Amino acid sequence: MVPRRQLLTHVRRLGQVFARRGMGEHVRKLRLYYLALLHDLTTKGNDLDVKWTESFVLEWMRTLRIPPFEEAYEKRRFGSTCNRCGAVRGAPGGVLTECVFPGGARMRCQGCGSAWIEEGMGAGGAELNKPSF
Repeated sequence: MVPRRQLLTHVRRLGQVFARRGMGEHVRKLRLYYLALLHDLTTKGNDLDVKWTESFVLEWMRTLRIPPFEEAYEKRRFGSTCNRCGAVRGAPGGVLTECVFPGGARMRCQGCGSAWIEEGMGAGGAELNKPSF
């Protein structure tokens, strides 16, 4: 389990990235999670019953490539096939979109379980200049 102080730092970073990407609903819910962490209102495992957990924060950090998780998933071009087994989208046992966010998606191969990030799918790119979290 991540120490509370470090998790609070991760939550702040994730919130800033969500805000820059225009992910307002995620920002609002993450602010509640942050307050719950700050005031020791989470359960064991740093869970809060608003659909935000430590693992959810860390997975979003990996997905959005936020330090120190920027290398967790390989970044590939939109429409990539699986580099491990060659599976393609639309085929049985092929590649599925696991999660979509402004500017990209997390993909997963049903065949081998490999996962990666595809960016450059439209709005929400790195050049966003929205207010901080």
